[in-house]
Amino acid sequence: MQTALRWDPLVLEPIFKELYSLAMSGKKDFIPLLYNTSTSNKSMESYDGVGGEGLMEEWNKSNNQVFYEDIDELWQKIIKNRKYSDGRIIERDFIDDLKLTEIKTRIISLADAVYKTQQLQAVEFLNNAFVANGENFRGRIESFVGPDGKPLCAVDHPYSPTNSEDVQSNLGDKPLTIDSWDETAVAMQEWKDDRGNPLAVIPDTLIVAPYNARAAFKIAGLPDSDLPKYEPGSNNFDANMYMGNIKVIVNPFISPAKRKNWFAADSARLKQFNQWQWRRKIENGNMTDFDTEVSKFKAIGRWGYGFTNYSFIYGHNVQ
Repeated sequence: MQTALRWDPLVLEPIFKELYSLAMSGKKDFIPLLYNTSTSNKSMESYDGVGGEGLMEEWNKSNNQVFYEDIDELWQKIIKNRKYSDGRIIERDFIDDLKLTEIKTRIISLADAVYKTQQLQAVEFLNNAFVANGENFRGRIESFVGPDGKPLCAVDHPYSPTNSEDVQSNLGDKPLTIDSWDETAVAMQEWKDDRGNPLAVIPDTLIVAPYNARAAFKIAGLPDSDLPKYEPGSNNFDANMYMGNIKVIVNPFISPAKRKNWFAADSARLKQFNQWQWRRKIENGNMTDFDTEVSKFKAIGRWGYGFTNYSFIYGHNVQ
């Protein structure tokens, strides 16, 4: 780098891009763990909610022919792709004087800013799971209600747009213990669809902030561990039926103010109903300015994210 570095856009851009790429490598990305990621080719994407699939019918009860059943429409969700950017300025004197550390620091700081932006956006649905309006990654107030007009976790989710009398809850307030996990898992497995049939939810994922990591792994067990599979806190050596069957996601980007909150999720339904759509992944580029003798290096992209249905998660708002 010392011999090749000079004030030339064709030289600077690949060097800046390589520094950026090295700074991004090795950072843990929680987005694929928390969302279904897809490619978007429009300014926004529409997700049409569909109701329960119903059940099969006995052949002779359907006049000895295939039984066709309509599926009711639920709420529509539109997720807009927003544009985000950040950049750094590298002065020509840094290049001429080979201030390599200063150059590297500025590019690394840009990579860190991009990484933290996306990771903080990825936990907005958790940080604001219990409120209609809350802070986004920049601290600005936005609406976080779902398609049914309720916060992600609420006690009164209506069955359908045409049935608001029947409701069900995915909101609790109990600290994380094996007993509260057990109660939550049972409640989720008793959820029904808009036709009153079981939703067949399988809670297999526990999402926590670092504050609850120890409690979470006591319930789920450590990966690849041969430790005795006993219930935490049990004096009778009761077998822990959950050990090895629950995946734990410890996310350090969950707000410290919400460190005690925890979430049970069905990973298959999470991938179905929590959407992260890439319209334009982060692109880098640079230009040099003739008058000011600075090189500008940018990171810019477009994407959108949001949930289309609440029934993948159960949250506990712990005070």
